[in-house]
This record gives sequence, structure tokens and C-alpha cells, in this order.
Amino acid sequence: MDITKLQSNLAAAVRSNDILKCEVQNALDALSYAIPKLKYLKLQDENINQLTNDLQECMKERGVVKGILPKVFQERDFMWEEVKSYSEINMMLNYEINMLKRKVDTLDEDFLMKEGEITILKDLIEKPFDLLASPDSLLE
Repeated sequence: MDITKLQSNLAAAVRSNDILKCEVQNALDALSYAIPKLKYLKLQDENINQLTNDLQECMKERGVVKGILPKVFQERDFMWEEVKSYSEINMMLNYEINMLKRKVDTLDEDFLMKEGEITILKDLIEKPFDLLASPDSLLE
């Protein structure tokens, strides 16, 4: 009887050993899945930390830009006023240029007229002047 009991105990121990082997294998399988998952989560954590740092830097830069922005708007408005002022000055200068061009044209016409009169007078001086001559002879 001792032998049968020992055999049944041995059979139970073998079954328990097989069950434990299966449980160990299952645990190893779960561990082999968990290790890459853990590495992935560590990488994700590093990415989250980097993104958090980037966000903090962006928030600082945003604060700086937010402080500079009113000055930029003020400068833009000032420059816009300058542009409008220069536009008006440009328009006035263009008007003045056009007036001066007209004046030059008028002076050119006057010059040509005077030049023509001078030429006529020179021609008359070169011809002998006869007081007793008829008006028709002066036209020749």
C-alpha cells in the first residue's frame, strides 16, 4: 500500500509539476509581452516629458511675443500713418511736377514765339528800310 500511495503521490507531484511548468511558461510569456510594452511606455514617458518641456518653452516664448506684440502694433500704426503722410506728399509733389511741366511748356512756346519775332526783326533789319515804300513792298 505504501507503494500505491507513493505512486499516487508521485503522480500528483508530476501533475503539480506540469501545472507549475505551464504556469511558469504562462508567466514567462506574459513577461516577454510586458518587457517590450514597458520599454514602449518608457519611450512614451520620455516623449511626454520632451513635449512638456517643449510646451513650457513655447509658453515662455508666447509670453515674450505677447509682451512685444503691442509694440509691434504700435510701430505698424505709426508706419501706416507715415505711409499715408508720404502718399499725400507724393500726390502734392506730382501735382507740382505737372504744374511745372505746364509752365515749362508755356515758356517753351513763349521762347519759340520770341525767337520767331527776333528772326522777323533780324530779317527786317537786314532789308533796307524805305519810309516812302508802300506797305506791299515790306511784305516781300
